[in-house]
Amino acid sequence: MMDIEQCKQAGTAPSVQYVLQSIRLIVADEQSEMGDLDGGDSNDKEGYELLIIMSGTEQGKCYLQGPGRPVSVDQEIMRCSYYRVCFAISGHDTASSLLPNKQELVCSPFAKTMELLDELYRLRGTSDELELFQRFVRFQELLLFLFRQNAPVDEDKGPDIERYGVELSIQHIHQYYQELLTVEELASLAGIDRWKYTRLFKEATGQVPLQYLNEVRINQAKMWLARADDKLLDIALNAGFNNEYYFNRRFKQTVGMSPGQYRRSRKGQLRVVAPYLEDFIVALGMQPIVQYWHAKWGKQDYLGLNHIPTFDENDDSFESLSGYKPDLILLMDRYEQQQYSQFRRISDTCILREQSSNWRTLLRTVADYFGRMELADDAIAKYDFKARTASHTLSQVMKGETVAFLRISADQIIQYTEEGQGFVSTVLYGDVGLRSHSAVGVALKANRPGMFNLSVEDLRTLTADHLFVTFDKWHSQAEGSERELLGQPEWCDLPAVRNNRVYEVDFLTWMNNGIISNSKKIDDILRSLA
Repeated sequence: MMDIEQCKQAGTAPSVQYVLQSIRLIVADEQSEMGDLDGGDSNDKEGYELLIIMSGTEQGKCYLQGPGRPVSVDQEIMRCSYYRVCFAISGHDTASSLLPNKQELVCSPFAKTMELLDELYRLRGTSDELELFQRFVRFQELLLFLFRQNAPVDEDKGPDIERYGVELSIQHIHQYYQELLTVEELASLAGIDRWKYTRLFKEATGQVPLQYLNEVRINQAKMWLARADDKLLDIALNAGFNNEYYFNRRFKQTVGMSPGQYRRSRKGQLRVVAPYLEDFIVALGMQPIVQYWHAKWGKQDYLGLNHIPTFDENDDSFESLSGYKPDLILLMDRYEQQQYSQFRRISDTCILREQSSNWRTLLRTVADYFGRMELADDAIAKYDFKARTASHTLSQVMKGETVAFLRISADQIIQYTEEGQGFVSTVLYGDVGLRSHSAVGVALKANRPGMFNLSVEDLRTLTADHLFVTFDKWHSQAEGSERELLGQPEWCDLPAVRNNRVYEVDFLTWMNNGIISNSKKIDDILRSLA
């Protein structure tokens, strides 16, 4: 058998058993002892004894007596009602090291202590095998409850004592989230004044205690919703909510969808509409019931959703969506308030407030809505590996040659440079590490960082070795008018044009910032340059 030190090194618990020998209730004034366990020996001089005061002036106090450490019960306690619990240790000789090295113990919240004691007392005379096991488990739980609160702390460490107290209360939340917990009880458990405890808790977790408790409960509910078909009421009660209505409301406030919708989303049964977020939906192994379509730009063909019906993004009414009976409408924060109202009349609507320039954050946000964080992390890891491999390949073949990207419509030319954070720049100049080239003297024409409006005359200074272009039909009054630039001499004189190093790419693939579109951008880059 391993000793305790060996068990620690092996990551296993020592073979120790705390054996309940007797539990007795001593009633105030009468001082009569009631209750015991069959075969219990409360006179064992080598055993241990707990006295827990349940009423009277000393209510809430707990005393531990061990071999050679008798507790002197004063007259004040004699006038109180209390539980007297006797137990012994079987197993390794050093197991008593877990016992607190003090006589008066902290036992907060006291209501939890009483709950465990009342259950032990109720089961004191049972002979039912299942209830005997229940009694055994509850006694171990009582001792763990006391040991954890009364573990030795180096009192010379000052603030470390408070930090330990907060950590203890956090552990308590994770263990007893199903129960009614108050900030006052948690502060008492931590041994910190109420006014100071909330501040220290927020410094440690970023949340106030009740927010943190609610998050723990919601996360537990999410786990059960994903793994089982239990009734929502049962899940609500097991997670610590008083009723199903309150659970539904808090869950939707926190997660963005109802518990039932969340459960269906984990099983791939949720009917989702996510305009211009279809990239993320598909990447997470789902399919929308209808997809974005734009009169000028078309739909995101690169996703291969040819069997999915479309709806017109420019239709201000959005009424056509109601016919698809969506369970959830997921939107980026780019619509007018009246449009959001229209969406909400059709179905439950969630609005993603994350900045779209950070596609990794946005993907994880969407994944969290649908309980698919593992899929998101796996997809991101695969993308990062692909980008690193492409960067290494391109560094071998480009030899310092420069690249530019142009978005061309009938009315304007926009160049994207390395300062930008979305659509093009993060992949072309960030992830695969190509060297950017800008037309000379266009910095003052920036729409926003990394995007420059070019005139036809400005093209004369665009001497990049390679040129990626996409054509925007937004300003086209006639078919093909966005390509008229290709016949002008300023275009024909570009070094990249003369050297046949111009590569046309799909508009919505490159003007999108999803993980699938970005992966296909890498494919386009490698196909053109490597």
